[in-house]
Amino acid sequence: MNSNEPKTQTHQAKARLKAARSIFELADTNKDVPKLLIETNKLISDEKYVPTKEEIDSWIHMTDLNKDKKVSIHEFEVLILKALQAQGIDLDG
Repeated sequence: MNSNEPKTQTHQAKARLKAARSIFELADTNKDVPKLLIETNKLISDEKYVPTKEEIDSWIHMTDLNKDKKVSIHEFEVLILKALQAQGIDLDG
């Protein structure tokens, strides 16, 4: 294993988190959850994704940690961090 790999993964994770924040801010302004899901998926997958209404509802339910029927930037970041960790990407380096 290359000694630079953890630093590369940390940099990659931070870049993805920054991009996710930008996507969230754009989608949040427009209240466009489907676009948020599509653009977020692009950060973690190469597969094309078009969410169904059921997937959108499920995503909101899963992401809305305080159950106020809204997804905050903090709740969104928690989801992104979990997705990065599931991919084995270390945020701490």
